[in-house]
Parts: sequence; structure tokens; C-alpha cells
Amino acid sequence: MKIHCIAILGRHGNPIYLRNYDAHEDDVKYHYMAHTSLDIIDARLAQPTSSYLGHLQTVGDLSVYGYITNTNVKIMVVSSASNESPSVRSSQMRHVCECVHAAYVALVCNPFNERREEDRVQSERFDMVVEKLGQLTE
Repeated sequence: MKIHCIAILGRHGNPIYLRNYDAHEDDVKYHYMAHTSLDIIDARLAQPTSSYLGHLQTVGDLSVYGYITNTNVKIMVVSSASNESPSVRSSQMRHVCECVHAAYVALVCNPFNERREEDRVQSERFDMVVEKLGQLTE
């Protein structure tokens, strides 16, 4: 399993963060995939079960997985489709989403962080955490 992108969208669908691991693809492709997943997330929220929303959609050979926080911030992970069993893959994606969420909470709750929750994430520490997550799954 290879992660191609991790995206975070605010409660109103505004892009907060996007980390593209694929040097051959433009960020616009992953912005598009994240925004097209918002409708699916809204449909899943009609019957909420947990923060991890699971597999949202497949576009070509890429799969999008979703996670929503208590404040309606959406975390999406775009990965390549693989032959792994769905339960193993889902547990790996859940772990990635939970790690991104924990790093995001640490950033937002930092009293020295002057940016509000709706602003774009600009933090070297957050970037390092997300970079390591992308390298672990290759």
C-alpha cells in the first residue's frame, strides 16, 4: 500500500492541509479527489457510527479513505488500490488517520500556535509527522 496524499479539509470544506507524496502528479488532482469525497462523507454522517468513515470512493487505481473529527474537520487519505484484504487495509488506514488527527489536535491545542483552526496548517513539526506516516506505508 502506498499513500499518495493526505488532505485535511475544514468544517466548511476549505482546504487546511494537503501533503502530496507523488512527485509526478499535481496537487490539483488530490484537491479534486478530496472535494468529491465530501458528498460521500455527508451521506455517511447521516448515520454516524465512529470517527473513522472507512473507504469512501475509488477513482481509477486510487482509493480514498475518510475520518472526521469532533469539530467536523475531515481527514482524507488517498492510497493506491492493492490486493490486501479489506480489513487489513482498513485497519492500516484507520491508524494513519488517527495519527494525523493526534498531530492535528496537538497543533491546534498548542497555546503558542497563533493560527486558528480554520487557517491553513503551516507547521514543521506537523509536516514531519505526516511525512513519516507516508514513508511507513510504502
